[in-house]
Amino acid sequence: MTEHGTPAQGRLLDELAANATVAPVTRLVDGWLAKTAPGLPFRRANAVLPAAGAGTDHRAATATLDVLEAWYRSLGGRLLVQVSAADPSADELDRLLAQRGAEVEAPVDLLVADTRGVADAAAHAVDGLGVVAEERAAPGAQPHLSTTVTAGVSVEWATHVAAAHGPDEAARARTLAYGSMLAGLGPDALGGGVIIDGEVVGVGFAVLERGWAGIFGMATAPSWRRSGVAATLLAALAHAAADRHGLRLYLQVETDNEPAQALYAGLGFTRDHGYHYRATGPAQPGQGC
Repeated sequence: MTEHGTPAQGRLLDELAANATVAPVTRLVDGWLAKTAPGLPFRRANAVLPAAGAGTDHRAATATLDVLEAWYRSLGGRLLVQVSAADPSADELDRLLAQRGAEVEAPVDLLVADTRGVADAAAHAVDGLGVVAEERAAPGAQPHLSTTVTAGVSVEWATHVAAAHGPDEAARARTLAYGSMLAGLGPDALGGGVIIDGEVVGVGFAVLERGWAGIFGMATAPSWRRSGVAATLLAALAHAAADRHGLRLYLQVETDNEPAQALYAGLGFTRDHGYHYRATGPAQPGQGC
């Protein structure tokens, strides 16, 4: 996958993603943004985004890490630090964390694309999903396919669209967590759904800031996977973002998620940069990037 990001853009995207993952408790220590949200199953809501260039001064970084590790320990949590290739001092910071015994978790690619380009590239998937829906419909029936994008999300809205996950309680809980987490962002948070004959088959979120729209929480009902639901939803979110001056898209996907990587590459996303976490304790079950 092509990579064309700059350190300045990469740092901006890391900040946008941190802002989009709202945590109830934050603390700023020497320019390091520390967040904690024990009720949310997202690493970004329970992690530290270091100050730019933090790895260049080992003594100062060690002192800051001591303070942060003690703080997280006092809350019954673990120290989880995002190490981003967008930071020129990432290698030094990574070595320092390794020396403290922090283990690598969840290598992630941060992907970017032009909003209109994604909407255009996904047009064929919308048609394809319509064909699949017709094939699955009862003889003589005409299925009704629609997409919806709501400006401003809530737990109530998320509860409705979480039906896409069926009996998967963990997946339903993640969608509900997004609804709770993004509710405070007002109209800058968009909630998207794909609906076929009244059944929610796809759900996702977008967060707008500074001309970018971050894509989060993409999920497809198990029985509708690989039929074009995700691309159809991305097209709807991309159109809605463009209408609100979100000219570029970004999203994060773990490096070993091959189906998602292939989907996004086919829609024109390219790799801006990568990051991983260093953690001083075991991951929580079901915790995503």
